[in-house]
Amino acid sequence: MKSALQPEVETARWYEDKVRRFGYDHRGLGFRTRFSQEKRFDALLALGDFRGRRLLDVGCGFGDFLAFLHERGIHPDYTGIDLCEPMAARGRERFGEECRFLACDVLEYQPDRPYDYVVASGIFGLDAEGSRERIGPTLQLMYEWCTRGAAANFLSALSPVPVEQRIYIEPIEMLEFGLALTPAVRLDHSYLPNDFTIHLYKTPAWESEQRARKT
Repeated sequence: MKSALQPEVETARWYEDKVRRFGYDHRGLGFRTRFSQEKRFDALLALGDFRGRRLLDVGCGFGDFLAFLHERGIHPDYTGIDLCEPMAARGRERFGEECRFLACDVLEYQPDRPYDYVVASGIFGLDAEGSRERIGPTLQLMYEWCTRGAAANFLSALSPVPVEQRIYIEPIEMLEFGLALTPAVRLDHSYLPNDFTIHLYKTPAWESEQRARKT
């Protein structure tokens, strides 16, 4: 997964510059408001019950999604990975040994454990060189690594006010991509006008219901 799919230096530098300018808050991650960040987190949370589950947060930033979960009394067995070492370092400083924060490229990451859920928020937005080509391989790995489900959000091509230097994805194209991985897909385009989240499940709900009836 190397060569053409390697992240460009400009991506890491872009986020490092945001951290220098805005510090350790939502703006340092490229979100305009905390409200929009948390609306995206709400959509990820709808993937399943993370309590006590092994959760991998791809592009974890400072661990804001973990803080969001803790505020709601949800404590997963958490691992966060991020391309930027300063962000992973901030996560370790913020949460101590309670959780794992690793600095690495998702396409080079080698999991040492299975994960119940794998999520990603805001990692596909910056239109750096090679970023679009990394979306499919990244989402496929996220799905392969999970035992229950994976979820990621994207800026929508239906956004009423597009912003420069951002990647906007056609929801129908992402739905088709998800259905090529699993028949159990949910796409939520209801929480913000410029964003959507896709949920990919390993076990379709109808199969779980059939098993429950047999027991």
